[in-house]
Amino acid sequence: MLVFIDSYFGDRLISGRKCSLKELQERFRKVIEISHGEDFTALFCRVYNFEELPLDDDLEIDMVIVLDTYRVYKPRRRIIRKR
Repeated sequence: MLVFIDSYFGDRLISGRKCSLKELQERFRKVIEISHGEDFTALFCRVYNFEELPLDDDLEIDMVIVLDTYRVYKPRRRIIRKR
């Protein structure tokens, strides 16, 4: 499962075991609660055994996490383009 993390501080891409939108939202909430200013992506990957990947052109992603608004959703258009 590919998850695109959209953030003002830099977009990231992570990969891990497939889960539902509801499960990902719950995982997001738990990591936010324990992060205390720590790098969200690194902590999320460590806690849930995800791996950070380099951003590449035309990737088909499964979910999006927007750190600036705390939104987690399944995109209609699953292709991302490097900015």
